[in-house]
Amino acid sequence: MAVFARTGFKESINISLFALAVSDFGSCVTLIWSNISLNPLFQQLNLSFDPLGLQYIVSAWPHVAFTKITTLITAFITFERYLCVSKPLKVKSILTRTRVICYLIFSYLLIIALMVVLFHANRLGYTFYPEANKTLLGYVYTEHRGTIENVVVFPFFNLLMSCGAFVFIIVCTILLILKLRQSAKWRLKVTSKGALKSETTKEDGGMAATKEQKISRMIATLSTLFIICFVPTVATQLAMWMDKRMAIDGQFSNMVVFLAYFTFTWESFNSAINIVVYYRNSSNYKTVFDQIIFRRSKKQ
Repeated sequence: MAVFARTGFKESINISLFALAVSDFGSCVTLIWSNISLNPLFQQLNLSFDPLGLQYIVSAWPHVAFTKITTLITAFITFERYLCVSKPLKVKSILTRTRVICYLIFSYLLIIALMVVLFHANRLGYTFYPEANKTLLGYVYTEHRGTIENVVVFPFFNLLMSCGAFVFIIVCTILLILKLRQSAKWRLKVTSKGALKSETTKEDGGMAATKEQKISRMIATLSTLFIICFVPTVATQLAMWMDKRMAIDGQFSNMVVFLAYFTFTWESFNSAINIVVYYRNSSNYKTVFDQIIFRRSKKQ
């Protein structure tokens, strides 16, 4: 986030990547409490709350919210980059800086609004735990939980934002890769025929084209990693949609918990690995990143 802020927001792609970095950061940070609460030694302490119930509200659901934001932004970035390659002369008029900012803000506000609705039915409260023989602060839900989850969770979170956006990202990534290959073949063909005779054109246009190609390859890499890491998430959510017994308090609750943290691992890996993709594919990002790290290390 600091690198993108230092780079500036003149280009819309930097704004989108900054918003993606914020959601990636939130996706990783929210899992810290999950890692603590799942520790058997921590669970054996004489606590005044249920570790698993508490982390379900303050860690698991917030993590899911940030991953949905990541999904929406990744879909938008992939689509934006495809337009840059397929319609380079029209993309700036189609996706203006204002429209990009509005979409990113809308993505955050939409997920926040859906989370407010979810937390209306799923909340923290005191309840009696027979196995501990005492009342603890933990996860409780209202009588409207089933209706809200059937209206909000499965249609929006699972089908539209996970499965729908996942398919959209796959399609845009495939089209982007095909366009990049087509563009590369065209440039080789034009260069071999000696069409670029002007040295000025080679330097100015060539550098701009190379920069756009590098950005497009970076976005293609980001979206490909996203697809790989989110396959378990989409498969799990489809299974939960088809079989109602797969719920946190259903017949297969243990399997749901296992699959949830298995998918969380892949999702957090996707969020953490993006910084490596930026560093390896963007010379500007690498330069600013090194400047920030070296300056901080010198101060220390």
